[in-house]
Amino acid sequence: MLAVASYNLCNLGLDARPGRIERIAEHLAERLGGPALVALQEIKAPGPAGGDGRVPADAVYAALAEAITARGGPAYAWLEVPPEADSTGGVPGFNIRSGLLYDPRRLSLTGHAEITAPVALERGRLCPNPGLLAPRDPAFAGDAEAGWRPARPVLAAEFDLAGEPLVVLNVHLKSMQAESRRASEAARKQRHAQARRIRGFVDRLLAERGAEARLLVLGDFNDTPGTKTLAIVRGEELVNLHDALPKRQRYTARHGGRPVVLDHVLASPALAAGAELHVDHLNTDAPLVRRASDHDPLLARLAT
Repeated sequence: MLAVASYNLCNLGLDARPGRIERIAEHLAERLGGPALVALQEIKAPGPAGGDGRVPADAVYAALAEAITARGGPAYAWLEVPPEADSTGGVPGFNIRSGLLYDPRRLSLTGHAEITAPVALERGRLCPNPGLLAPRDPAFAGDAEAGWRPARPVLAAEFDLAGEPLVVLNVHLKSMQAESRRASEAARKQRHAQARRIRGFVDRLLAERGAEARLLVLGDFNDTPGTKTLAIVRGEELVNLHDALPKRQRYTARHGGRPVVLDHVLASPALAAGAELHVDHLNTDAPLVRRASDHDPLLARLAT
């Protein structure tokens, strides 16, 4: 079994309030059992930007990884594509991005490159690896005429899992939060456009690798089951592992005080067979002072 988690960390940075990094480390190392792979959303690094204009968050990953190891968890490696300053939406100056923690004893990155171009498939393999999916597309870079604002591009990575390739798309789509009905509608349409870009990549990968393709699309979709966003990404092939859970257990966050399902794990058929998903309500059901984030972590166990 391969354990994979997804966790939106609510603007986690080195300035986190005392104990928050340690509580997240406890969740990952002890409550979730140290998954082989963890997709993280909302890691922040205020800067300053480097000479190339990008803002890395290595210090945040290092602090979190050290805290996880101290709790008895794996010695995680991490990867991201550092964003250009003020290019990813969210709170101005936070430069939030998605990243991955992985246990190099169980997974190995199939290649590494300095990221200068959008990710593509070359002979069925990701290049560069890791990379960003269509980062300059208006769906992610923003489009003032459509009312679309910059948002996080999808982080793509490919790992070797017991001699077989595993492709992971870490998703953090445009936020549901909006100051007006018009802005809310624009954000909804932007998520649809983002979903179509993801679906295009999924189609290409499945066409090249066929029924044996090992693909995960997971993270914070900022949309709920039954919406057009999820339907576009899912298509006819991918399986939303949430569907096997009792409806009352599916929520991953609260929006306007109501429990909602915003975080999802979608798997290709080769990974979905025999898979299990668990949502641990460590934050949404906890007192405010005990919450490490405004989202709950998801844990998928995959029969690989």
